[in-house]
Amino acid sequence: MIAWFMKAICTLQLLTLVLGHTFAVAEDLTGILTVEISGLKEASGNVYIAVYDSDSTWLSDEMVLTQKVAIADALEGDLVRTELQLPLGDYALSVFYDQDDDGKLNTNFIGMPKEPIALSNNAVSKFGPPAYDDAVFRLGAQPLIQSLSMKVL
Repeated sequence: MIAWFMKAICTLQLLTLVLGHTFAVAEDLTGILTVEISGLKEASGNVYIAVYDSDSTWLSDEMVLTQKVAIADALEGDLVRTELQLPLGDYALSVFYDQDDDGKLNTNFIGMPKEPIALSNNAVSKFGPPAYDDAVFRLGAQPLIQSLSMKVL
């Protein structure tokens, strides 16, 4: 009886260890997002990619990640390409081409961008910025490509 009890305890401990490790690995899973940006073949300088993970932070200063990409280093044919590794989940992107190389998106007096921009899913603005729901995509275990077109508003 004691041997059976000890075997059951050991089995339970092993099961707990395996399940705990499985959940820890699941939390650490990352996906690969390839961002392809068109409309910059003749450009020089940098683009900035901002990654958001919620409607409440969309287009704010609260980004999950921001990535500066040198156009000359990332240009492949007509596209600027870069890869991001992110935890699996829902995201939206905003990108701007820093024409004057000052590291920030310049806007006019009403807040409209003066430099070329792109948003994930090529979301389009209608009387203000596009909604997060229009730009959001799901990054899973399979690599994903977001193909964006730079636009001047």
